[in-house]
Amino acid sequence: MNARFIKFWNDLQSSYYFIPGLMVLGAILLAALTSYIDKNFDYSGAKNLGWFYANKADGARAILTTIAGSMMTVAAVTFSITMVAVTSAAGQYGPRLIGNFMRDRANQVTLGTFTSTFVYCLLILRVARTGDGADVENAVAEFVPNASLLVAMTLTLFSVGVMIFFIHHIPETLNVGNITGQVGRKLRKRINEMFPDNFGADSETSTNDHTVDLESYTHENCHAIKAEAEGYVQAVNEDGIMQWAIDHHAIVRLQFRPGDFAVKGNTLMQVWADEAGGKDIDDAALKALLGKYAMGQDRTEHQNVLFLADELVEILARALSPGINDPFTAINCINWFHSAISAMEGVTLPSPFRQDEDGKLRVIAYPVSFERFVSVICDQSRPYIATDRNVSIKMLTVLTELTAEATHPQHVEILKGQIQKLRHATEDKLLSKVEKGELKTRFDQADKMIADRAFYDQVVASEDWGTGRA
Repeated sequence: MNARFIKFWNDLQSSYYFIPGLMVLGAILLAALTSYIDKNFDYSGAKNLGWFYANKADGARAILTTIAGSMMTVAAVTFSITMVAVTSAAGQYGPRLIGNFMRDRANQVTLGTFTSTFVYCLLILRVARTGDGADVENAVAEFVPNASLLVAMTLTLFSVGVMIFFIHHIPETLNVGNITGQVGRKLRKRINEMFPDNFGADSETSTNDHTVDLESYTHENCHAIKAEAEGYVQAVNEDGIMQWAIDHHAIVRLQFRPGDFAVKGNTLMQVWADEAGGKDIDDAALKALLGKYAMGQDRTEHQNVLFLADELVEILARALSPGINDPFTAINCINWFHSAISAMEGVTLPSPFRQDEDGKLRVIAYPVSFERFVSVICDQSRPYIATDRNVSIKMLTVLTELTAEATHPQHVEILKGQIQKLRHATEDKLLSKVEKGELKTRFDQADKMIADRAFYDQVVASEDWGTGRA
């Protein structure tokens, strides 16, 4: 499958009009079905419907006209409220969160409910006929679509319920706790789906294993697949690249992953034939390989776990800005940092060397490392965290727990390095000597906790740790 089609499908599903469009299509089909029932079946039970029964076409048309007009009015108000919410969120939490509001299924279903009800009533109005009053030849008989009218009234009552739900839903979407929670849960979920773990066989070969001689794969003896446009990599068809490499007996090294910005002429991929230095891959095949990448104007969360981490960092940075000064929102973000890094610690990163079913090397693609993931979160947020005493203590608490609980020695060293960077940053950023002294005491305590597991368990169980556990 072409990566551009993957990108188009992801963009379509996340667009504001996709769900409403499907619902309008459903309304058209429903109108055709109920009109067919009214025309071909004698719906004698309609007289027992009371308020939902119209014995004259004029009454049915009046009801349908009223419903259609009110639905469009409410749909316009709904759209306006959504745009106000999006504008407010973009200004307070960051423009990269706009997509989260546009992809909100509740907002899409609400707009789709009103527009589809409008379309349905409009189509039923077309078949409701008043008829000719005089008894003349070829006179048009009166037609009252009672079954269709019953469905229209049911959709109206449902729309009223959706409107009440929407009024309740909008304030919830603007709650910063819900926003950070949504991003944080999505980040933790996507960590296990990181590229390139979902294609090819995982080679046991590592860069320290001499069976893979990386010196044989150099830029001098490769086919360079260059970007033909500038922008962010939004989608990579990993399975397609693997299959292409198998079909052409080639080895492909991916130079850019989703979220990276490529300038026109940058090498997206390097390709070698099975024999190093081979040049037997034609231009048409290389052109087809370029279609496995899709570019766009902005970063998206598709295949890009770092984008979600950046969203949390942006919320934290704005929360600690002088204009907002909301350390509790920043602390909430740090809690989700804790969740994400903890999940990352439990991930076994796939080998960058991906094999086919015969065990032959086909794709070289380096995954997002633990060090880079932690750097994106900690290094980008540290300049803001270090300016606030409460947030610094929370970040130190999280890093200490992560370090003490880590099982991989390399992870321990990376996290210990982040603690030392935070120590130096607070020494430079905090102005109060009292706060500096308090932070120094806590950093010394953290060092001792990491070195002594028994002491760590004792402190964590006490009321003085973090915000208190007892």
